[in-house]
Amino acid sequence: MMRIQMISPILPRAVPHGVEKEAVFGFLGALLFIGGAILAGWLLTGVMRSKGFKTGLTVNLILSGATALVLLLRFGLSAVILQGIAFFYVLLFASCSDLTSHTMDDCLWVMVLCLGLSGIDTVGLLSMLIGAAVVFLPQLLMSLIPPHQTLGGADIKLSTAIAFLLGWERGLAALLLGLLAAVITMSVVQRQGRRRKKQPFALIPFLAAAALLMFLV
Repeated sequence: MMRIQMISPILPRAVPHGVEKEAVFGFLGALLFIGGAILAGWLLTGVMRSKGFKTGLTVNLILSGATALVLLLRFGLSAVILQGIAFFYVLLFASCSDLTSHTMDDCLWVMVLCLGLSGIDTVGLLSMLIGAAVVFLPQLLMSLIPPHQTLGGADIKLSTAIAFLLGWERGLAALLLGLLAAVITMSVVQRQGRRRKKQPFALIPFLAAAALLMFLV
């Protein structure tokens, strides 16, 4: 007798109901996080404008949405993305403050320190303390030894807090990368005659960009 071989239909298997439901909730959670980040960026822009900061709504909304998306792609829906987006807002506020008046409220670097405490389990307290010391002590020595070349007080405080949050490797890398980007940018601007050599410039935006990049590493 001829055996009839049953050929299974070439159709995709049905996705389990639980997996489908989980995917929907994950998508909605991601959408809610990005939307909330854009809303928070809009509210923060209003606060900065009320203080007379140099800032732009369109740029801030794009940066807020893009940062939220990158955090989601890098870490998924986890507590780390909340730390990351809060870190972004603090750095954005500090950057706009520096661009406006070359000053920064002390509460901002304290907020970065507090955000760092939420990452002790992943970064490690020892690495965080070493990072703060490695960034702070050389700048302190440079301010004491003639010709007393050092960054501004706000720059030192913020870079130290950033190193505490990121740990010594990423914190030191953020400082060096931010300084390098600032030197290159300022040298180009000076050559084009748009800025005088002794005119102060805003370093915090460069530190902020480098810090966010190292946070994602």
